[in-house]
Amino acid sequence: MNCFRLHTLVFAVFSLLTASGIHADPPERITTDGRMKQDLCFTHDSQDLIYSVLKTAQLIKLQRLNLQSSEITDFHINANTNESHIDFSKDMKYYAFVRNDGNLHTSVQVQDVVAGETYNLNPGGGFACVRALTISPNGKSVVYAFPDSNGSQQLWQTDIQLQNKVALTNSDYIDAHPRFSPTGNRLAFTSTRSGNFDIYRMAADGSAMLQLTDHPGIDTRPAWSPDGLKIAYTSLIQGNYEIFVMNADGSHQKQITTNPGKDDFACWHPDGKRVFYVSEVKGKIDIYSTLVEDSTP
Repeated sequence: MNCFRLHTLVFAVFSLLTASGIHADPPERITTDGRMKQDLCFTHDSQDLIYSVLKTAQLIKLQRLNLQSSEITDFHINANTNESHIDFSKDMKYYAFVRNDGNLHTSVQVQDVVAGETYNLNPGGGFACVRALTISPNGKSVVYAFPDSNGSQQLWQTDIQLQNKVALTNSDYIDAHPRFSPTGNRLAFTSTRSGNFDIYRMAADGSAMLQLTDHPGIDTRPAWSPDGLKIAYTSLIQGNYEIFVMNADGSHQKQITTNPGKDDFACWHPDGKRVFYVSEVKGKIDIYSTLVEDSTP
């Protein structure tokens, strides 16, 4: 192949990636152990990355990754049961996570870091699991998803001590993966209200609901950018799970990953320039990051 043809081919590929909204820079591989990972979340003080990992065949643990030193440690050193879906208040005085407390059953736990108190919410339901949670930035409330006996799933809100439970949604649909906006005045979540899993947002009290995506493929796991102007999410619109980014009103939806394997569990770095996510590449499941171009009009 001569130089002219090679240059033309490279330019064509670059143009195709740019037109489709995919960031042309290669992603950076953050971990290399290849184990199953999920539920990425950054701390607000040290900017460490916290995530759950399949540590053994029977145990999912929360781990802490310091990006500067690359040191990986257990978040809860003595944890002997599955833990996942962690989230932190902005002042780092509280964090919430999902903990397995029985056979096919999970509960919500909140840790008061300053007082050293632990609060627990067993939502009941027998063989039923809490399906993700989020804590408000001001550390005053927790929202979590829990299934009903009729096959639907609702979003519930409690105070920080996991008391005074209130239903934010009440429908025959599946509402899942809630996430508070950085200011705490809105919630993004996944719902089947359109007949398919799409991304929605609403006010923190459950009012003013707005559908943000409308695709035949699954759209799920929304994640707000630190400035609250964008939302990253996982989408199956292209026939494979990839990471997309859109404005917080649902406009300018752009694909930012392209991978034959599955990309999922997007999380913004506190600098607002990078999205971290879990990617399956050649059978190995690791954390990657990619730069996100500023496309806000």
